Amino acid sequence: MGYGMRLNYLGLPAVCNCTGEINSIIDSKWLMLRTKEDWQQYVESGMPPPERYSGRNRAITAKYAGWYLSYPEIFKWSGMASFASRQVGVAIVLVEMLAAPDRMGAENPLAGLHRFASQQFMQQDLEEIRKGNNKIFRDIAWAHAAYIEGGLAEIEACADEADRRLLLDGFSAIDRGAGLLRTNPDSEEGRRLVWEGNIALLRHEQTEVLQPVFDMLTSGGRIIASFGSELDFSCSLSPDPKFLASFSSHYGYLETLAGLKCIADPVDRWQWVESCVIPAWMAADQANSEGSSGKEQLVSMAAGEQGLLHKISSFTGGLLPG
Repeated sequence: MGYGMRLNYLGLPAVCNCTGEINSIIDSKWLMLRTKEDWQQYVESGMPPPERYSGRNRAITAKYAGWYLSYPEIFKWSGMASFASRQVGVAIVLVEMLAAPDRMGAENPLAGLHRFASQQFMQQDLEEIRKGNNKIFRDIAWAHAAYIEGGLAEIEACADEADRRLLLDGFSAIDRGAGLLRTNPDSEEGRRLVWEGNIALLRHEQTEVLQPVFDMLTSGGRIIASFGSELDFSCSLSPDPKFLASFSSHYGYLETLAGLKCIADPVDRWQWVESCVIPAWMAADQANSEGSSGKEQLVSMAAGEQGLLHKISSFTGGLLPG
């Protein structure tokens, strides 16, 4: 049962009302849905279609950021995911910029240059990464929306067999932690359980959803993805190293270039996540609660604002016919 407050089953105050979709996640006609497919359909409502690459990526990023900003005490994964999704957005913009000359026609001299560049930058590999962004959203976004309104019982009622290990375990720990934090906002055990649950969600994402995507990358694409695995949770012009997580810096430039350490390898990736990504996000999460450039960036992402590369891509596309 809920706590008699719309969008506040959790019993925790929604500290930010930055995005329209946070208030509209729960419409009375969607209350207490009983299938996972229904929730997935609901979170997809109003989303740009998959073929609108950049727009859809910004919408996914906005939902993640909005959930975190509304419930920063418990939705740690969604905050981290917003930065990761934004990084995927950079790759998506590169795909769009590479694809733009296709509309010029084969006789245009730039078309040959485009074909060469597309091969060099492994456009198909970037397409697989884009698909991974969509797969993660479909896999886990529904559970956040269901939990906000119906709590753990709603996820338990909707989860299929594939969800019943890390995803359900993760929300179970989050739910226990949220209960302790309702009673005592300073509960260390509550915070520990919340982080434990969110890390379980992260593990679920990495092993159940992303690994098949990485398995599809070419050898060159894996190297590019390894160097592209850079997260800056500070969003500052002079970032503090404690807010940074770089795969190639962690393992070494030469090791990454030679493919000796690879983001597509589940052992290499999870060791980096545990050693670098999680500590960096924990530090940023603490700083976000005190006000920071990272918090400002989260608000911008939640509003669906375009980054510089998105604007360049839109401008470039506007110069071309079609």
